Amino acid sequence: MDILVSRSTSMLMCRAEVSLNMRRKKATNLYQVLSLDSENVGFDEIRKAYRSMARRYHPDVLPPLKKEEATRFFVELHRAYETLSNPSLREMHDNELRMNERESEFSRERWQAQLCELRRRSERRERVRRGPRD
Repeated sequence: MDILVSRSTSMLMCRAEVSLNMRRKKATNLYQVLSLDSENVGFDEIRKAYRSMARRYHPDVLPPLKKEEATRFFVELHRAYETLSNPSLREMHDNELRMNERESEFSRERWQAQLCELRRRSERRERVRRGPRD
């Protein structure tokens, strides 16, 4: 995190590259991988989405130049299908997604509180530096 305090303008500028990815890998939303709009889908819809995407992105169907990228994406598609078609793995995935949402909301609130405190301190230091006004 970089914090820059400009002495001439009494302005606090903050730039942060803080994310949950630094602490731990963020869960991939497997519903989005399969292009599903909602988490409230049944097994048949998951299977239909997987088959449609698998036909479209199978490495043997795409041109040789895109084979490596298609292989990676196809493996991700297969992982999404395997996870979402298994009820216990799907429940674990859904719980992990909800937990990540809560953590990101907590992190945002914490960051905003810290930023407000930094601004308050910076303004107080600036007033002390300028001294009492007549």
